Amino acid sequence: MDNIKKIEEPKHERESFLDQLNYLKALSSYIDEKVEEKLSLLPEGAYESKDTKDINTALSKAQGEYPQIGFNRENPYFKNKYADFNSIVRAIKPTLSKNGLSVTQQTIITEQGVTILSTKLRHTSGQWIETKARILPTKSDAQSYASSLTYMKRYSYAALLNITTSDDISDDDAERAVYDTREAKSKGVALNTKYNPKEQSSETITLEQLEEIEYELADYDDVAEMVLEGLKIQSLADMPKNKFLAAITRIRSIKNAREGIE
Repeated sequence: MDNIKKIEEPKHERESFLDQLNYLKALSSYIDEKVEEKLSLLPEGAYESKDTKDINTALSKAQGEYPQIGFNRENPYFKNKYADFNSIVRAIKPTLSKNGLSVTQQTIITEQGVTILSTKLRHTSGQWIETKARILPTKSDAQSYASSLTYMKRYSYAALLNITTSDDISDDDAERAVYDTREAKSKGVALNTKYNPKEQSSETITLEQLEEIEYELADYDDVAEMVLEGLKIQSLADMPKNKFLAAITRIRSIKNAREGIE
C-alpha cells in the first residue's frame, strides 16, 4: 500500500499525463504484490517432488516385478468378481519394499469442509508422487463414510501404482476383456452386463431419482457399496440416468430376498 500512497490519484483531467502514468504503474505494482501475497498462503499444489529421477527408476523396476493378482471377492449386485484392497496390498507390498518404495494414505479436511484422500508413493531418496481424491459418502453416517473411504483407497492405490487384476490370471488381459464382453452380451440383462463408462450416457440421475435411490438404500449400506462398485462410480449422484431403472429394480430385489418376500 506504500507504493499507492507515494502518488495520489489524479483528480483532474488537466493534470499531466506523466502523473497519471505513474499512478497506474504504482497501482499495478500494488496489485502484483497482493497477488503474490495471496499465492504464498495457498497450500502446495504439486503432485510430485521437484526431482523424481530415483522414484521413477524404482517404480519402473517394481512394475516389472508385480505379481499377478487374481479376484478374491464377488459383488452380488452385478455378479462380478474383483480383488479387494487387502489382497492387493498384500500382493504388492514386498515388491515395493524391495525397491525402496512405500505408500501412505491419509485424509485431509479442507477449509471448506471437504474430505480429501491423499495417496502418496514415497521413495527412500525422499522423492514422492501423489494422487488426491474427494471422499463422497452415500449418507452422512460413519458406516457410509468408511465404505466410501475403503472404496476410494483401493482405487487410488491401484491407479497410482498402475496395478491391474484379473479374473483368471492364466488368461491374457485382452482375451479376458473379449470374453467378459461376450458373456455380458449373451446374458442380455442390464444388471449382469459389464459396465463400460465409455458406452454409457454422460447424463446422470435427477435429484428426485437420487432421493429415491437413497431412500431405498437406507439401512442397506452394503448394497449401496455394491452399487458403487458395480457401476464404478464414487457417489450415487454420479449414476448414469440410463442405469436408474435397472439399479432400483435390483436393489428392491435384493431387499425382498433378504426379507423373505417373493
